[in-house]
Amino acid sequence: MCNFKADKNRDFFLFFVYQKTRIMNEEAIFEKNRVVQSAVKSLIMALLIAVAFVVNSTFSLRWEEYGLQPRSLAGLRGILTMTFLHSDVSHLFSNLIPLFMLSFGLFYYFPGKALIIIVLLTITTGILTWTIGRDGNHIGASGLVYALAFFLVTISIIKMETSMLAFTLIIIFLYGSMIWGFFPQLFPDKHISWEGHLAGAISGVIAAIIYRNEGPKRKEYFPDEEEDVNTD
Repeated sequence: MCNFKADKNRDFFLFFVYQKTRIMNEEAIFEKNRVVQSAVKSLIMALLIAVAFVVNSTFSLRWEEYGLQPRSLAGLRGILTMTFLHSDVSHLFSNLIPLFMLSFGLFYYFPGKALIIIVLLTITTGILTWTIGRDGNHIGASGLVYALAFFLVTISIIKMETSMLAFTLIIIFLYGSMIWGFFPQLFPDKHISWEGHLAGAISGVIAAIIYRNEGPKRKEYFPDEEEDVNTD
């Protein structure tokens, strides 16, 4: 009788371990696929911008002339084209690396809404830049970079979700110096569209408020319990 009971307990334990291991393996595979898919999508996005630059430079197409020109009807096209246009290799890579990192975070935490959010951020940033920008030709993906950064930082603070907060801390650590992009007087030898940066920051905050109920949910480790209140 005792042996039968011991065997039963052992079988139950082995079954429990098997089930737990299977679930952990499935979660690991799902997490790996999620990371890979997010990285691939981010890489494709960065490559599209890089290809546009290479084609434009190789064939001297002068696409940069189709940038965003504030308060000009012709300049409205820049709302969609600005992100894909860069003046030189240095300008390109200064945007591509943070763009890859930030878009990875967006695709990872908001897989079902990422593309919609990118379109929203692009259009909103473009419209705001077109409205408040100085006369000239505004080009580059920095507006979208600022929009993504402020979106992720703002929504992680709103949601207070652990993993997203950790990712946000990495963003702040790596790209906290982005704040100086609001002060072009600190870089007198460079043509910096601080209006595009400001427009991106505003767009990111607005989008974070709009999508505050999307994405990962904060885990509740200790669910609230209703207490019985005895009344006389």
